[in-house]
Amino acid sequence: MKQFPLTCCARDFTVGAGFSLLLLLGAAGTANADSPPKVDHSKPTPQPDYPATAQTGGEQGDVVLGVLVNTHGRPLKIRVNQSSGFVDLDDAAAAAVAGWHYLPAIKDGDTATDWAQVKIHFELPQAAQALPAATDAATGSPTPIQH
Repeated sequence: MKQFPLTCCARDFTVGAGFSLLLLLGAAGTANADSPPKVDHSKPTPQPDYPATAQTGGEQGDVVLGVLVNTHGRPLKIRVNQSSGFVDLDDAAAAAVAGWHYLPAIKDGDTATDWAQVKIHFELPQAAQALPAATDAATGSPTPIQH
C-alpha cells in the first residue's frame, strides 16, 4: 500500500489506519450536480481505536476533521477543525479516517479535489462512567477485594 503523508496541525499522519463517524456534509440530488466529497460506505470504514490511556483518564468527546480528498477518493491531508480537547483522541480520529476511501467531489460534472468534513464521537461505555473506584470511607484508601 502506498503511503501518503497527511498533515494535521503540527502533527503528521500517514495513510493506513482505522473509526465511528458522522458525515457532516450532505449528498447531492442529481448525478451531474456539484457535490462535496463524502465517505464511501461501500468500502470498509473501520472504527477508531479508543486509546487505553484516554479511557482510563475518562476522556471522551467529538473530533471534527477536515479531509482533503483527491479525484481518486484518497485522502491527501487531514486537519483537526474542532478538537475533542484531548490530543490522543484527535490523533486516533485522524489515523482512522486516513485509511478510509471517499467519493470525490463533483464540480461541473468532473471529479475534483476538495475538503470533506467528518465527525468522530468518542464515548466511554456507561459501565466505565458509572463505576467509581471503591475506597475506604475512613481513610480514603482503596478497599481491598475480599475473596
